[in-house]
Amino acid sequence: MADIKKADRKLKYWGWGYEDAGLDGDQTKALLATFADGFGINPSRDGAFPTLDAIELPKCRLEAPASLEDVCTDDKFERVYHAFGQSQPDSLRTYAGDFDHAPDIVAFPETERHIAEIYEWAGKTNAAVIPWGAGSSVVGGVTSDVGSKYNGVISVDMGRMNKVLEVDEVSRAARIQGGALGPDLEAQLKPHGLTLRHFPQSFQHSTFGGWIATRSGGHFATLYTHIDDLVEATTTVTPAGDIVSRRLPGSGAGPSPDRFVALGSEGALGIITEGWARLQGRPTYKATAGYRFTDFFDAARAVRAVSQAGLYPANVRIVDGTELQVNGAGDGSFTLMVVSFESADHPVDAWMERAEECCLDHGGTVDVPWRDNPDAHLQGAVGAWRTAFIRMPYNREQLTPRGIISDTFETAITWDRFEEFYGAIKDATQSAIRDVTGHDGAVSCRFSHAYPDGPAPYFAFHAPGDPQNMLAQWQELKTRASDALIKHGGTITHHHAVGRDHQKWYEQQRPALFGDVIGDAKKRLDPKGVLNPGVIVG
Repeated sequence: MADIKKADRKLKYWGWGYEDAGLDGDQTKALLATFADGFGINPSRDGAFPTLDAIELPKCRLEAPASLEDVCTDDKFERVYHAFGQSQPDSLRTYAGDFDHAPDIVAFPETERHIAEIYEWAGKTNAAVIPWGAGSSVVGGVTSDVGSKYNGVISVDMGRMNKVLEVDEVSRAARIQGGALGPDLEAQLKPHGLTLRHFPQSFQHSTFGGWIATRSGGHFATLYTHIDDLVEATTTVTPAGDIVSRRLPGSGAGPSPDRFVALGSEGALGIITEGWARLQGRPTYKATAGYRFTDFFDAARAVRAVSQAGLYPANVRIVDGTELQVNGAGDGSFTLMVVSFESADHPVDAWMERAEECCLDHGGTVDVPWRDNPDAHLQGAVGAWRTAFIRMPYNREQLTPRGIISDTFETAITWDRFEEFYGAIKDATQSAIRDVTGHDGAVSCRFSHAYPDGPAPYFAFHAPGDPQNMLAQWQELKTRASDALIKHGGTITHHHAVGRDHQKWYEQQRPALFGDVIGDAKKRLDPKGVLNPGVIVG
């Protein structure tokens, strides 16, 4: 087995990011005080995640063939780290030391030939193959718990295939390997004065291939926000062979192989090894403003006005009072709207002027002015929300050991149904919290993205949990919220992917015949069913 070289900064197996990053003592105290004082949510325990030495792993059941020894390991840390992603149940099971399902082997392929050999090995030994970008899935998409049908599990970490291979400055596009992390690919594009401009919240710890496989949505709230809009071509290695699409700016030649096999496939049909992506000039003109609304629906109508005005701001989000209060960015008395524009080509003042008119027309008042204010994004409620948003991924590792359930879910709906939909989803989630925990908890909403025909509401829920029953409590809350999403016409996921957590509702949302077609494609491309069992194809 290979002796895997350790990185200078070690990643957490129990939470988000690096071991030396997270909330400090004062920030943790402030978070807990906000939960307690604002919502009566208090810790029900004071525990800690298990140390690596305390975690027990089952004996490795697989032995890598000689041709793969240099790229495979059964190192304990790697097996523990690759056992889970970043979902709420992943966090709860990590806390409980539940690692019986940990992968037997972690592979770090360096070539497409390595991936083909992994498939051949897995087929012969009846081992499941879990493609791993950077492990940031919040829906169980990389969790290696595949049941007893398989004789072992191989986690395939794409981190060594991480280069920008080619930059076409004339067409503004780049050929990028699937394992390239967000910061690394941007660093490689920067000397060319170009950017992919795709920044999901997981940007630091997610990969180009992972974005494609999960149909990732970036921070930018309008226009080119989904990775779908940026992909020109893909190379996907399947157990049945390679699928390489032709690089074109557009094509009407039949169903798109990129959309059918790569985009949204979540590692169930193959592993995305590289792709061509459209680039943009790095922005030089920027402006940000903030507006307060006393009514959440007035703020939503302002977002609709901006979205339908053809302005396409980089950011147009609303955050309700509860979400602001939970995150220490407001007192709960107002909804915040953030509007930002940027361009590599021209000043953005005219666009911001019109967006401000839309906000003021719908009852908004200025929180942070934008004129001659390059630091607007750091000021007022806008700046407080920005700080909270950056810290947010670190909250769960402080809440889980204290017995506090904290999770999110996102969806999308058309404008004509939004207000009724919002009420139904919030009521269903609030009711579930009361029934399951005996507590009111907290349910909040913000918009993550906006379109001319509808918003993408992003809900969060928090409640005190029963230390002996938190996983079951979470599952009931998740089930009731998801049932409500499907019942009232929303999508089960707008940008967090399907994974194992959403599979049941994805099968309800998609047309039944289309599900049969995907199943047939799975049988053709992955005839032995080794790829990411239970994801996309049940």
